Amino acid sequence: MEILNDIPSLAKKVADAFTYHNKETAFTVAISGIDASGKGYTTELLQEGLKKMDFKVASINIDPWQTPIPIRLQKENAAKNTYENIFRWNDFFEELFLPLQKNKNIYLETQGIRSDVDVYYPLVYDYRDIDILILEGILLFKKKYLQYYDFKIWIDCSFETGLQRAIKRNIERLSEERLIHDYNTFYYPAQYYHLKKDDPLSSSDIIYYNG
Repeated sequence: MEILNDIPSLAKKVADAFTYHNKETAFTVAISGIDASGKGYTTELLQEGLKKMDFKVASINIDPWQTPIPIRLQKENAAKNTYENIFRWNDFFEELFLPLQKNKNIYLETQGIRSDVDVYYPLVYDYRDIDILILEGILLFKKKYLQYYDFKIWIDCSFETGLQRAIKRNIERLSEERLIHDYNTFYYPAQYYHLKKDDPLSSSDIIYYNG
């Protein structure tokens, strides 16, 4: 694996890898890391860089496919439960990810869920003739899903730095006390569990330093 810390170099690595792809399916880049490591920001910059290189890029985030709070945030066996049940994994892969990867096209009307409360909202995916599919989210590098990715980028960031960023951005719209509690009780324990069980850094093509 290689360690990088600038977007132009990262975009070039992806473009170089794309040249060896069969072109019949969308070249799939998975970007993962711990919560608040900068996955979304890095994804946005990478997408912009690839578009400047004339690639047609689709970027999707797995967060809207979370399960309701009573399912994903259980205090009993919290780390393992969140690791296994935070997302509707099968629905996400079967309804969106795999069809888009295979066909390079999709039109899907579905529902996303907010991360702070169990409120659903309309969600539409509409992509045509894409070259590169970027998938972004936590826990993507579970061993059973690695087969679906052509190129894997791990965003390197400490849990301490991640938590400070999470407090600052507060996309969960929670009080600081509640946010810290949820991160330290559910999300980060699940990601420690992931690091131990799946060793995601070892399967990454690039470690992108964002500490």
